[in-house]
Parts: sequence; structure tokens; C-alpha cells
Amino acid sequence: MHDQDEIRLQQQLSQGSEKAFEEVFQAYFKVLTVFSKKFVQDLSVAEDLVQEVLLKLYENRRSIQFHTSLKAFLFQSVRNKSIDYLRSLKSKSDHHDQFKLLSVAESADWNDTMEQSELEERIAKAISVLPDQCQLIFKMSRFDGKRNQEIAEELDISKRTVETQVSNALKRLRKDVLPYVNLLIIILSRLF
Repeated sequence: MHDQDEIRLQQQLSQGSEKAFEEVFQAYFKVLTVFSKKFVQDLSVAEDLVQEVLLKLYENRRSIQFHTSLKAFLFQSVRNKSIDYLRSLKSKSDHHDQFKLLSVAESADWNDTMEQSELEERIAKAISVLPDQCQLIFKMSRFDGKRNQEIAEELDISKRTVETQVSNALKRLRKDVLPYVNLLIIILSRLF
């Protein structure tokens, strides 16, 4: 989302626009959920936390003050909500693992986590638009860790077809995701 779009949405939100809120929800729900899941390690909980943040934004849309960009505000709010959730888990139980998650979450550089979440969202989106067979073969290869021969036998196709489909998927991912990575590198290089 461009800066001008964010400014427009911020203004429309402060005027009480439900349409602006719907745009915000559509643009940020998935990426915020991925971001929250990095802290809480549970997709269902992450979705609930993001919904709570967005609900609060909707309820306070007329009076909310943005001291930063809308995007930064949302990511900071979700980060805080996720850490609060982990703190509540810690106070309710003495699970050592949950305490470790809290320590990691508080010490993590959340900007890196935010950028990683956005990148993962772009990769997932790029994979989802691959043709069905190409998508299946790519997931079996990269996510399930299966060898090309195993995939070929399981799907009753040639090993060469598997290799071609994986190659096609990688080319498509490079095309769809690489421009974002390059832009991210340029932005980060200007900051330092």
C-alpha cells in the first residue's frame, strides 16, 4: 500500500468511513496474522488477536490519533497485543516454554519480523496462483522435503515432469517475489 493510500485511509477512518475500514481489513488482516503468529505460535490465537486490534481500530476510528503511518500503527498494536497475550499465559501458568517465547518476542527486532511476515505473505500469494499441479509438486518438493523421484512415483508422472514443474514454480516465484526483495534491500540500505 502506498503512502498516499495510507494517508487517505487514515483521513477517511477519522471521518468514520466503514469503507475505509474494510480496505484496511482487506489489506492488512493476513499479513498481521502471520506477524502475530511469529510471537504466539498459534494461527487461531493470532487471528483472534488481529481481529481484536482491528475491532478496536473500528470502534475508535473517529478519535484515534496516528503518530506514525497506519501500517506502523497496526504492526505495533498487533505486536503489543501478542506480547500481552504471552504475558497473560505466563501469569496463568508456569510453562517454561511460554516464558521463553515471551523473552524472544520482547527481544526480537520487530521490524525484521514485520518485513519477514510481509515477505512470507508475498511468497504464499505467489505459490497460491501457480497452476494446481505445479503448486502441488512445488509444495511436495519444498515443504514436504520429498525427492523428485518420490513425487513422480506418488503422482504417477515422470521425474522430468516433476523437475520441469519445480523449475517453473521457482521461475514464477523469482518473478513475483524478487522485485519486493530488491525494493526492501534498497529501502534498508537508505536507512543505514
